[in-house]
Amino acid sequence: MELVDVVDEKNQAVGIAPRDEVRRDNLAHRATYILVRRGDGRVVVQRRTLSKDFCPGMLDACCGGVVSAGEQYDESALRELGEELGIVGVPLEGFGTFHAKGENYHVWGGLYLCTYDGALTLQAEEVAAVLELTLDEIAERAAEFTPDSLIAIEALRQRGAFSR
Repeated sequence: MELVDVVDEKNQAVGIAPRDEVRRDNLAHRATYILVRRGDGRVVVQRRTLSKDFCPGMLDACCGGVVSAGEQYDESALRELGEELGIVGVPLEGFGTFHAKGENYHVWGGLYLCTYDGALTLQAEEVAAVLELTLDEIAERAAEFTPDSLIAIEALRQRGAFSR
């Protein structure tokens, strides 16, 4: 059973709950969002497996996931990047946190960007396939994407991540 820190409106931990309870009751929690960009600017986009507990089968513009209880954003981001896409040893550029709340999500997200042109090793339980899309193509296909990953892209845009 995966345990997750439940957080308040200031992103302060106020308790711990099982992940399934956090999802079921839409409790505020922490997650990481790592936008993986190729050298030519295309974004590595994941097709989520149908077994995912959030937005199964949808496209996700960010690698990442729920931060485990007691885990820090940075260590979660590095762990998720390695687990989902097989990317290790690549520096991450941090862009702070953002808050997002919707019908099926309530999250404080840690924002990261990395550039990686190597091969990918997909985690079969979580990633069905990958595509490489431009930011404009992602915007054109927004209805196919998890809503939180689109919010993460907008937060990255507002913080100047794409002008570097």
